[in-house]
Amino acid sequence: MAAEPLRPYIKLVNIPLLPPDPSTLAQARAQAEADGDDAALLQLRELELAHAALPPVIDGARRSRLLHTDAISTTWEAWSTAQGHRLFLRCLRPQWQEDPVMWRRMAQAVGRTGPGLMSSPISWHPDGDWPHLRVLAEGALVIDRFPVEDAPVTARMARLLGGGLEALVQLHANELTQGSALTSLLIEQPQGTSIVWMDTFAQSCTPQDDIASLARIIADLDLQETDPVGGLAREWAEDPPPTAKDGIEILIQSLGSQLLSARHHLAVAGRKAHQQDRATRLASMVRRLASAIAPPQGRFCLKTTSDGVQVIVESEGEVIRGGAAAGEAGRFLPVVYTPDQGLDAQAARFLLRAWATRDAGDPLAREVAQATLGATDEDAALLIRWLSCMARVRAARLLLEAAHRGHRATA
Repeated sequence: MAAEPLRPYIKLVNIPLLPPDPSTLAQARAQAEADGDDAALLQLRELELAHAALPPVIDGARRSRLLHTDAISTTWEAWSTAQGHRLFLRCLRPQWQEDPVMWRRMAQAVGRTGPGLMSSPISWHPDGDWPHLRVLAEGALVIDRFPVEDAPVTARMARLLGGGLEALVQLHANELTQGSALTSLLIEQPQGTSIVWMDTFAQSCTPQDDIASLARIIADLDLQETDPVGGLAREWAEDPPPTAKDGIEILIQSLGSQLLSARHHLAVAGRKAHQQDRATRLASMVRRLASAIAPPQGRFCLKTTSDGVQVIVESEGEVIRGGAAAGEAGRFLPVVYTPDQGLDAQAARFLLRAWATRDAGDPLAREVAQATLGATDEDAALLIRWLSCMARVRAARLLLEAAHRGHRATA
C-alpha cells in the first residue's frame, strides 16, 4: 500500500471517523512499522487488537465505526438490531476486560447522566457479551457533515454553535468536561445541539478547552471563511471566552450586530432600488410627454436685425427648422427638432434668445416680414412656448438618465 493514503490516518489516530476495517488497520500498522513511527505503531496495534477481540454484535447492538479512544476503552457507534436506534458503546480494551479496578472506573459514569441527553442515561453492562457503557444517541452526528461541500448557512451555524454552548453550560454546571471526545460525540438535533458525555478516561481539560474544541468544529464548517459565525468560531479556537455562558452572550451580541448591519444594507439597497425605479419611470414618462404634443405649424419671423438679417423658424408639424437668414435664403434653414433626433439644444436656445430680444433689432421690419409670411406674433409665441417646454423636457430627461446610470454604478 502506498504511504500517502495512510499518513493522514496515522497522524489522526485520536480524531473521529477512524476506519474500523481490520485490513485498513493492518495496513496502517505496517506503514507505521516501515516508517519507524513507534508512537503510531503502539496506538495502531492496540486498536488492531481491540477491534479483533470485540464481537461484532454486543448485547444486541452491532458496531459500525470507531469514534474515540482512550487508555482503557474504545467508543463505537452502533445500531440496535431490535429497535434500529443509534447507540454509543464504550467498551473496555481487551487487556482490561476482567480487571475489577477498571470495571469500577467504568461504572463511575452511571450515576452522572450526560447533560446533553438528559432523557438517555448511561447504563453499565458488565455481564453481557463484553463489558461496556451504553447510551442512546438521538440525532445526527455533526462529524457526518464532513467533508463540507455546501456554502455555510449562518442560521444553521449559529444554531450549532449556540446549541453546543448551551450543552456545555449544563455539562460544566455538573463540573464535567468533554475533552477530545467532544468532536466525535456532538449531535445535531431539530431542537438544538447535544453533547453525549461518556466519561472518557484521564480527562485533563478545562471548560475553555471544551469551548475551543467546539469552536474548531464550527470553524471547519466554513471552508471559504465568509460566514460571520465561522469568523467568531475561528477567534474562539485561539482565544475562547471564559465560560460557555459568556460565549452565548457574545454570540447573541455578534448576531445582533450582523442583523443590524444586514438590515442597514437592505434598507440602503431598497432605497436605491426605489430611487432607480422612480427615475426609470419618470424618464419613461418624459419620453412619452415629448412625443405626445406636436409643435404648432407655420413659418414665423422671430427677429430682424438692423442690418436686415432675419431669424426665421418654420414648423411642418413634426420637423422644425430655424436660424438666421437673409431674404429668400430662409428656405434653407438648419434642423432644430425631429421626432427621431430630438431637440437641438443650441439651435433652440438661439431661437428663444432671438424671440426674447425681438424689440432690440428693427421691429418695423420684423412686422413687415411677419405679414409677408402670413403669420402673427400670437402663433409665433405658441411655437416658441413649445420649444421652451421641449428644452425643459430634454433637460429633465438627461438628468433622470444620469441619475439612473449613477444608481446602477453604485449598486
